[in-house]
Amino acid sequence: MKKLLSAVVLGAAVLASSRTAGAQDSSGTASKIGILPFADATASGNRAAGSDVARTMLAEVVHSTKLQPRLIVPDGSSRAGDVDPEKAIALGRSEHLDLIFVGTVLDARSEQSSKSGRIPTLKGQSGSITIHRVSATVTLQGELYDVASGRRLFSERVTGTNTNNAFGGTAYTTFGAWGNDTYASFLDSPMGKSLQTAIADLTKKIVAAR
Repeated sequence: MKKLLSAVVLGAAVLASSRTAGAQDSSGTASKIGILPFADATASGNRAAGSDVARTMLAEVVHSTKLQPRLIVPDGSSRAGDVDPEKAIALGRSEHLDLIFVGTVLDARSEQSSKSGRIPTLKGQSGSITIHRVSATVTLQGELYDVASGRRLFSERVTGTNTNNAFGGTAYTTFGAWGNDTYASFLDSPMGKSLQTAIADLTKKIVAAR
């Protein structure tokens, strides 16, 4: 009976440990992860897009993990899209990080459609109704590297989607169409919500990989 009880206790401890494995290193300290500005493969032309997406991911990591995230900005000679794995790992070492994440916005599309119809006549009154539909899809790619060993832990692609049949704000059919003062409204749009869904999926993969 004592052996059985010990096995149950040990199993519970292992389970608890596995739940935090994605957030801690071997010493039990929360792992430090650097997040580089995302490369924008959509050619939106918005220079702030990559940093804004990285900050959104940083917020998600803070909210849903025990990792210690930090936004890493390359020096003026390197754009986000020019940072290859070797440079990313070097940046991670210079910042004394455990992990470094490199992301790319591969695709971001939004489509709009409207459908009109008539309301059945009621007490002699009739009318029409128009349903405005906005659908958005965002695809991200992410690579996670272990800074100490230089090993790539994963390379993943994720897609987020969102559809709204009564959206009243800006549709943002082109990624990066927002300005610095309207990014919050972008996040509330179907495309912004699709982006956040994809970021949440990437964050889960980071924890699982670690």
